[in-house]
Amino acid sequence: MLAALGSKAASLVIDVKDQTTKQSLTGSTIRVYSQGKEKGISSPIGATTEIKNASYPIKIKISFTGYESLTVTLRQQDVVAKDGIDYATFYLEKSVTQINDVVITGQVIPVMAKQSIYKVNTISSLEITQRAAISLNDVLNYEMNHFISNDNVLGTSMNIGGIGGQNVKVLMNGIPIMGRENGNIDMGQLNMNNIKRVEMIQGPMSVIYGSNALGGVVNLITATPKKKFALGARSYYESIGRYNFSGNMSMNKKNHQFQLSLARNFFAGWTPKDSIDRFQLWKPKTQYTGDLQYWFTIKKMKLSYFGSYLNEKITNKGQPIINPYEGYAFDEYYRTNRIINAVSANLPLNKTDQLAFTNSYQLYKRTKNRLKKDLVSLNEFETENVGDQDTTRFYDLNLRGTYTSSRMKHLDIVLGYEYAQQTGASYKLVDQKQRMSDIGIFGSASYTYKFFQLQPSLRVTYNNWYKTNFTPALHTKLELNASTQLRASYARGFRAPTLKEMYLQFIDQNHTIIGNPDLKPEIGDHFEIGLEHQYAIKHAAASYSVNAYYNSIQNLITLAVFNNHGVLRQYENIQTYKNLMLNIKGKVTGSQYSLGAGTGVIYVEKTNVTPENTILECTFTGSYTWKKINTTFNLNYKYNSRQPVITVDQQFLYTSPMHIANVSAQHSFFKKVLVAQVGVKNLFNLQNSTLTGSINPQSSGHLSAGAMQAFPARSFFIDVTYSF
Repeated sequence: MLAALGSKAASLVIDVKDQTTKQSLTGSTIRVYSQGKEKGISSPIGATTEIKNASYPIKIKISFTGYESLTVTLRQQDVVAKDGIDYATFYLEKSVTQINDVVITGQVIPVMAKQSIYKVNTISSLEITQRAAISLNDVLNYEMNHFISNDNVLGTSMNIGGIGGQNVKVLMNGIPIMGRENGNIDMGQLNMNNIKRVEMIQGPMSVIYGSNALGGVVNLITATPKKKFALGARSYYESIGRYNFSGNMSMNKKNHQFQLSLARNFFAGWTPKDSIDRFQLWKPKTQYTGDLQYWFTIKKMKLSYFGSYLNEKITNKGQPIINPYEGYAFDEYYRTNRIINAVSANLPLNKTDQLAFTNSYQLYKRTKNRLKKDLVSLNEFETENVGDQDTTRFYDLNLRGTYTSSRMKHLDIVLGYEYAQQTGASYKLVDQKQRMSDIGIFGSASYTYKFFQLQPSLRVTYNNWYKTNFTPALHTKLELNASTQLRASYARGFRAPTLKEMYLQFIDQNHTIIGNPDLKPEIGDHFEIGLEHQYAIKHAAASYSVNAYYNSIQNLITLAVFNNHGVLRQYENIQTYKNLMLNIKGKVTGSQYSLGAGTGVIYVEKTNVTPENTILECTFTGSYTWKKINTTFNLNYKYNSRQPVITVDQQFLYTSPMHIANVSAQHSFFKKVLVAQVGVKNLFNLQNSTLTGSINPQSSGHLSAGAMQAFPARSFFIDVTYSF
């Protein structure tokens, strides 16, 4: 867009600004074509661009990394004349394929990803859409160092860089999400309908985010209202029996912003054979979710409320049991409810100092019911075996506050506190009710001098069971030039055992699992070094990165066979886990295409439980927009070599290598009011991964140990979004 009116002048001054923020984009590339001659100009830092002896008409091409390029013909009447100089202002829109994403995870204020002292990986709303993602597991399936596994009852869990999900903190707008089953947050319960970006930091973030962040953090950032009023709806169908519908509404008026998002996700269940049996391998699931956000700005203070609701039901119908006298089956129902309430406040004290508070309260409830159903009369009643009926509740309170200051030259300071309390109530816990709390005080000082940044950090945590713990970290970043960054860091991670790991008493027909109140907390040391570079190539932006990581975790908590008694198992600290990782990633983004590829290797040292092993993975993502027909074609692919799996009875097994891929085509109608996407998921029809391995770590014999569920069958999907 061009803003100007005017007359002739000897010199022309050009200012290039962001369409949304109206801030000048210093460093823009400007090409001027006048009287058949071309001249390339880059606007200097902190100044506009001046063209001497301008002769109209002038053809101008403007480009800036992360923004849509602009070409205009400037005439004499299009400029503003003042004091003998012509002025013209151009506004660029951000490109949906930008590589310099703005990130907020772990930051004092939002910064460009390349400016962050942490290596932050981002997944944009465009990439989420291209993967036709319904929940977080659909997004992370194609990310480097992320291995996603599925359990029909416990849900979808993730492993980051060989470290289990119990050591990964999952956040929603910086708010910790509770409700772990078997140590993992179910990725399938985190709806993506209103998520504009996912940010991930690999490695311990315990200084900033406390316990459970030993392996890293995943932060889901919701969208914010931009228009005065907006309505949207999304309908999703998948041939394996998924029928989803969602809607959202937002308003933006003066000091008030409001946003509501509702969704119903239904999966009818799937089994790999044509059968009239009630039993289905992939269990039917129904989810209802709702998110409510409200922002209010008064003077310089910004207040906000975030509320989230989840209602999920999983149905596990048993195989029919028929004899001459009766026909019946045992059915199980798993119901999950999670409610999040959070209130935040940002208060600038002056131009350099700021206070921020985020307080949240969450309720997590999971109910299991086992019923015997008469298949003739259809009557059903609850069974009375131990563990057949259970209701577990967890209540989580989190209070967090930070003070930030940049009043000292070259030095930014962050001081904060965090109080977390979790209360669990279940007959499966010792004394049926247990409580754990900790309070942490943390601080960091970021010193920047020219091209070098140094940030030492420390957190002191007092836990009601494990007393005082010190968690240090040291991060550094060196700007080798304007487009190349070298990062190196050390961080210590800390994870206190959960209430379940300490006090669980789970007994049913097949399991006897008991907690261990004598568990020691997990302590991890993480070292990282990485190089990242961005550059421009003929109407495209490109980047590549090389990162190496080393992790050492002491007192890793796992389930161990107790005194060699069959099904009797207990949580124990049984090993020190060490691994080494190397990742190489690259990306090229143009106006019509985007290509990304990466390869990584993880080497795991031998422990007293696991043998030495190596994991290899490769990823590729690509999209191309055929402008003539206004259609975008997408491909997502990932290869994983065999993955190690430790069973609850101490068998060390391997999955078979896995290839996964999605393809889709996206077309917009009515000026992008209606967007339709069709495609194929699980292109290679991978349904199971064969498990093989040694009977125990000391054994040299091998066995076939069945298979691990990977995905339902190859499926066709159609995704339609309407925006008003």
